[in-house]
Order: sequence, then C-alpha cells, then structure tokens
Amino acid sequence: MNSKKPKSGAAKEREKKKIKLQIAAQSCQNILDVFKKTKPSGNESNNENPCDQINIAAEKLLCDRNSTAIVQNEHDLIRDIDIDSNLAFTVTKNQTDTATEKSLEVESLEYHLPSNEELFKLENNADILKKINFVKQHPIQPSFFSNIQLDLQKLYFRKTPDNKKIARKWLSVLCVNTELKAIYCPICIAFSSSATTFSNGCNNFKHIHEVVKIHEESSTHRHSVEAFIQSTNDKSIEFGINNNLMAIKKNQILDNIHVLNEVFEIVKFLGRQNLPFRGPKNSESLYKWDDEDNLNKGNFLELVKFTAKRDATLYKHLNSAIENSKRRKVNLEKKSLTSCGRGSLVTLLSKTTVNKVVLSIMKSIRDRIKLELGEQNFTLQIDSTQDVGVVDQAAVCIRYIYKGEVKERLFALLKVVDSSGNGYYDMLKKLFSEHSIKFDRIIGESFDGAANMRGEYSGLQSKIKSQKNQKSIYIWCYSHVLNLCVCDTCKSMEAKKLFGFLNRLSTFFSESYKRMHVWLNEIDSSLGSNKLKKLQKIGENNTRWWSREKALFWIFDGDKCLFPIVISALHHISISKNFEPKVCSEASSLLDNLCNFKIILTAHIFLKIFKIIGPTSRYLQTRGMDLLSAWSMIESVKLEIGQIHFGSILESSINFSNNMNDSLNSMNLPEDLLVSSSLPLCEDETPELPLDKFRVETYQTIIDQIINSLNERFTDNNQLIADVQYLIPKNFKQIEQMPNTALKHLANLANLDHGLLCLELKNFSKVYTKLKMSTIEKTKQIYRQFDTDSDTDNDEDNICSDTAFSCNNRNIIHDTNNCLPCVYKLLYNLNMHVSAYTQLCASYEFFLTLSVTEVNCERTFSKLKLVKTRLRANMSQDNLEALLIMSVEKQLLDEIKIENIIDYLKASSTVMSNMFSL
Repeated sequence: MNSKKPKSGAAKEREKKKIKLQIAAQSCQNILDVFKKTKPSGNESNNENPCDQINIAAEKLLCDRNSTAIVQNEHDLIRDIDIDSNLAFTVTKNQTDTATEKSLEVESLEYHLPSNEELFKLENNADILKKINFVKQHPIQPSFFSNIQLDLQKLYFRKTPDNKKIARKWLSVLCVNTELKAIYCPICIAFSSSATTFSNGCNNFKHIHEVVKIHEESSTHRHSVEAFIQSTNDKSIEFGINNNLMAIKKNQILDNIHVLNEVFEIVKFLGRQNLPFRGPKNSESLYKWDDEDNLNKGNFLELVKFTAKRDATLYKHLNSAIENSKRRKVNLEKKSLTSCGRGSLVTLLSKTTVNKVVLSIMKSIRDRIKLELGEQNFTLQIDSTQDVGVVDQAAVCIRYIYKGEVKERLFALLKVVDSSGNGYYDMLKKLFSEHSIKFDRIIGESFDGAANMRGEYSGLQSKIKSQKNQKSIYIWCYSHVLNLCVCDTCKSMEAKKLFGFLNRLSTFFSESYKRMHVWLNEIDSSLGSNKLKKLQKIGENNTRWWSREKALFWIFDGDKCLFPIVISALHHISISKNFEPKVCSEASSLLDNLCNFKIILTAHIFLKIFKIIGPTSRYLQTRGMDLLSAWSMIESVKLEIGQIHFGSILESSINFSNNMNDSLNSMNLPEDLLVSSSLPLCEDETPELPLDKFRVETYQTIIDQIINSLNERFTDNNQLIADVQYLIPKNFKQIEQMPNTALKHLANLANLDHGLLCLELKNFSKVYTKLKMSTIEKTKQIYRQFDTDSDTDNDEDNICSDTAFSCNNRNIIHDTNNCLPCVYKLLYNLNMHVSAYTQLCASYEFFLTLSVTEVNCERTFSKLKLVKTRLRANMSQDNLEALLIMSVEKQLLDEIKIENIIDYLKASSTVMSNMFSL
C-alpha cells in the first residue's frame, strides 16, 4: 500500500489559487515603495535637524488645513481641534506668531477640563477612520493642576531655532478632578507600531520637559506622524485598497436606513389604525412571494409592495430580498441532512425586524413619558379588564404636569396574575423599579370601587399609603360613582319594569332573522338619522355605561324617535301568519306595554334625569379634568334634579302620547291602535288618585333615591375642596376675610408652608386682574377639548355620538373666573422669571395633578378590543402592550424619529449594528 496519502480535491484547489496569486503578485508595486521619500535639497538638509524637518513639516501641514479650533464650553476645554473632510488640523493665523506670557495666562484662566479617561482608550483592531476620529478628540490641555506645578508654556509650546513658539498639538493630558495623572501622545496611540512611554501614559513629571523633548524627536513618534499625515491625505495603504469598498458600504448603509425608515412608517400607520400586521400561515415567506396562490401576504407586506412601486430603493431591496430568500431556501433543502443551523438572512421585512421596530417604538414613547415626568409628583389611574384571550389586563396610566399642562399617559399594560391588593402593589413596585420611577412620588390614586382597589385595610390604595405615601389622596372615580348613582335609582320596581321591557324589546327582534327583517323594512321607510338607529340592549351588567340612556332616548325622546316604528313592527308581527303563535302573542304583549301610559310616564322621569346627568358624566370624561370642576358639576346636578317637578313630567308625557297618536294615524295603522294618555282607573277611583299614587310611589321614590345617592357617594375630600375654593379667581375678593384655618389642609398635603402660601395668595389676588388677559387665549383650548372616544360599536360602554346625546357644554363659553388651569398657567409663566409665587404655584400644581377619574383606562380598554381580536388572540404580551400604547398615545407616536429606532436596533445585535453604522 502507498504510504503517502494522495491530495484531496480541496488541497489541489488551494495549490492552484496559490500559484495564481504568486503570478499576480509579480506585477504589483512593492509595498516598500509606498514609503519612499524624495531626497531634500542640500541647503534644506544642512540647515535643520532631520527630526525638526519632519515636525515642522507636519505642523505646517496642520496649520494649512481648513478646519478650525473649536472651544467646547460645556467641557471647558483649552483646545479641541476639529478635523475637516481631509482629516487635518488647522489653526488661526496668529497661532504662528510668537506666543507671549500674557496670552498664555489669559487662556489658562478661560479654560478648564474635567477628566474623561475614555478619550485615551482605543480598541486594538480599530480601522483607519476610528483612528482618525480618535485623534480628532485631542489635544486636551488643562490649565491647572492641583497636585503639581508645571511651566505650562514650556510644556504646551516648543521653540524653533528662530525662537518662534509652536503649540504641541500631539500632547494631551489626563486630569482627574484637577489632579494630573498622565500625559499621552494620541498620534502614537493610534498610529504607532510599538508601545511608547507616551502611548501608555507618561507619569515622569519630575523630568517631564526633557521626556517630552526626547519623545518629540524619537523615530517612533516621527513614523507615527508620517502615518497620520498619509492617512489624512488618503495616501495610506488601507485607503488605497478600501476606498471604493468604504464608499460602497456607505451607500449600502444609507440604503438600509432608507428601507428601515419605510418599514418604520408602515409600522406606525398600522399601529395607529389598530390593523393586524401578518397574513395567513406561510404567506409571509419571501420565497413564496411569486406563488400563484399567495394572494394575501398580510397588511404589512402588502403595504411594502404598494410603497415599493413608488420607491426605487425599496423596490430594489425587496427584489434582492426575495431572490436571497429563494436561494437560501434551496440551500437549506440541500443541506437539511447535514446542516447544523438555519443560517441567517436579514431582510428588514421579516416579523422579527417588525417586532423589534414595534418594541423600539414603545421604548421611545416610554422614554418620552419618563423625560416629561422627570422628578415630579404624579397620580395613578389603574383598572383591569378581561381580553378576548381570557387574560386579565391592567392598564396603568399616570397623570402629571408638563410645561404648565396636564398630561394623562398610558404607561403600561400588565398581565394580572394576582388580583389582590398585595398583588397589584407588588406589580406596580416592580414596574416602577424597572423604569427608575420613584414610588414615593405618588400623591394620589383614582380607582373604581372594587374592594381590591379601595379597601381600607388590604386594598391597593391602603398599600400605597403604608409605604412612604401616607398623604396620598384616594379619589373614587367620579364617572364610576355617578353611574352607580344611576344604578341605585334604577332599583325601584317601576324602573325595573321599564328597563326590563326595553331590554326585552331589543332582544325580541334580534333573536330571529325573520323578525329582524320586519324591523329593517320598517326602519328603511323612515327618514334622516333614524335609518342608522337600532334598539339598544341594556344587558345584565348594571354598571354598563349609557346603555339605559341610549335605549330610552331612541324610543321615547322627541318627535323623531323610534316609538311609532317599533309599534308598527310589533303590530305587523302580531297579525302575521308567517310567525308562530308564541311569537305573535309576545309581540302583542310588548305592543300593549309600549302603549301603556305608566311606562311612558316612567320613561319621561328618567328622560329628565338623564338629560341632566348624561352631559355631566360625558364631561367628566374630558382629558385633564380637575377635582374642583368635577365637584362643581356634581353640585350643579344635585341642584337641577331637586328642581324637577312632577307637573312638567306629566305634561310632557301627555304631549308625547298625543304626538305619537298623530304619527300612527299617518302610518295607516288600525284606529284602535292608540297610545294611552292617562293612567288606568278602577271603578271607585277618580282620575286624580292614580296620578297621586304614581307621584308618591314612583316619581318621589326615584327623585329621592338619586339625590340621596349623590349626597352619600360624593362626600370624600370635602376639606380639600373647601380649601381650593379660595384658589378660584371669583373668590379672590373673599381672601381677606378667610379664616386662619383656610388652606391648612392643602398646605399639609402638598408639604407647603401655610403662612407663606396664604401671603402669596393674598398678594397674587391683588394683581391677577391685570395679568390674566395674556393667558386666557392659551388656556381656552383646555375646555375646547371634549374627547369621548367612539371607536366601539353600539354595544360598547361609551355612548355613540348622536344629536339626542350631544353635550350642551361642548361649545361652552370659557369662564376664567372658575378656571384653575388658567390661573396655574399664569403662575407657571411668572415662576419662569420670578420666585415671588413659588408656594402658590406648587399648590395649584399639586391640586391639578390629582386624578378625578380613571376614564383614561376605560378608553384604553376600548382600544384593547380593537387591537386584540379573536384572530389575534395569541399575540404576545410585549407586542400587545406596544401596539396598545401606539394606538392610545398617537401624539407621542408621531414625534418619534427614525434615529431612535436605529439606535435600538443597533443595540439588539451585531448584525444590525453593522448594517446601520456609518
């Protein structure tokens, strides 16, 4: 057997390549020729030392460039030389003149440098650009050392044979807290092939001037300067070989940034509109892009395809990504038996990149919120709901003041594992700890009435108070409380009959498509907005907002209500042969109840109540609502409800019955189908007795119940509200007569000096009239905003906008005499210039920071139903949180820059860093 093993095919191939490389090398220029110098003339060589020739030539080159010396005031540098596109230094003309002792002393007084050891560190494998950028940060030359006395003029300048002083721009000093640590040569650090005393840091301060001179004249320093000059003139070997490659790489990076920007805009659009990103299974693979059956690639890729038709760079990138994906798929199939991994292909169009962009957007929004929050006090709004995936989701919103304006932001959406007070408390502590938000900055909370939230011993609000927040103020959400007052009122027997009847009326038509067809035929014959109406279900959940109001208004309110249409539809079903007898009987029963005057009379009582409470409750959902405004509106509701008279309700009920009878007569219905306009009588009763009985047992019970509920449930924080009454401009005239105890509770909660607060308020009240005119227009927009989201359908909690439900306060005239934000805005502007009203401004800021409702959480849950649907039920918690924050905080979403996204992606992986690093 042959003892020598024959060469393999790979070895033979390597040998062939080696021979070709040797042949090609013979025609190349010798690398040593690059450093050949032309011989200087005899006169020049005899006049000066060779070392001086090199140094002077280098410094002359440095002085002839077009960049300027920049003084960085924020770091108090003595010099920071900026390098232009040719990467060389320049100095001003008078730098070549003789430097005097006086000029040096002036410079020494003007500049000082804090320490930064990172400026003297350079990675070992740095390329030519990193080396040049490293030198660009120098020289660093402090003007004072606390641990040693040196002749700075002699250290920072050297003399030429003709006694001219030239600055040593290669010398940089490391100084820590004004203490001299070491002296470096940044040019040798970057370009020297061997270690020197000044590349490692010279600390021989006793003979520093001699050591500096020796290094300056050394061959190592000279070669480093030569290499630096060649690099700045694009004559280095690396520039000669890689100049084109670097230009190509730069263009590729710019293209990648352009593609990422398009991806970023598409992601923002889909997130803003609550649209899904992905398509059917396996339809997003780029290697299946051209398949005939791949017609729906998902919203994201379809938008990429649409945008690419108008964007040449994206079109080129998309085609390249498709081809690379197909090639990679073939290679993976060939190597499926032996391959150890899948390999990597970054297309910037995959779900991985999209998820990274989504998460980076959430991070950017949160960073903006944390920047606005800073070290200020804030209040919490927390509520939870169960999503379509049967997961309990808690929305965490924070309210704070930023630049004189109230901000309410969604900060997080958390998966609730433990719904107890302790569980919520631990969850919040962890959240704020992760984001470096101080827990003791919480000055108030606004939750619903659940026991785990408002419990005095184990509720979340009690847990917060027990941990460095003893003075935090818990406010039971005013919107929830007002709705609970309505629920209390609806517990009377006649109210139960009314709303139970309305709910059955709605479900009667929706239970069968035949009955719904009859309803649709009747509604199509109507005019105007009635065509868009349908009967509202009230549901079993008594705390559902505005379902009762909506169901009641659409049937009983006004001449254009659905009352005659419902009667016509019920009559048609009751006499039709196409329905079963059971259905006809039920339709006839509903028809009799609808024509009953007792139902109509009860309905008009609640119509009157809802017309007072409805606009108030919707106004409480305004963003930035303050406690005093909410309390004032509740007091107004109590007053208006107390002024309701039974006679006006009876009159409106009779007029309604007569008008409906006229409408029914015009619809060609039977003459005996009439709406009653009086209560039924017994044989021994007079007409007055049923009305008196109804007035006492029904009307008076309903009115008393709603007033009692309002008085009992809205009793918290009365002492705080009493103090704040003196902060309203209309009460400024009474400040001189206010008692000594006034504002004491407010000052205690806000940690303010009570005496100083009262003094500032008295002084400010005297000049307010002259100052207020400049800020009225700026604060009107606060009350113009009446944002009640109507993204949900008719079965959602929020009531849909309709003429019957338009709030009379939508175009309310701005009253500056009752406007706390107006006063605070004025004080905020004053405090930017003077400190005369610091305590007073802090008191306004404290009060306006308090959350009155947690409606922002309810708005978030309306968005949650749009983001997490049944088709997206398996969405990860991180993506759900990010998409929900994008949907809710649209203003902050529009302010995010692509640079923030690039920074996040570069930090996520080395591959991404190389793709976007110039």
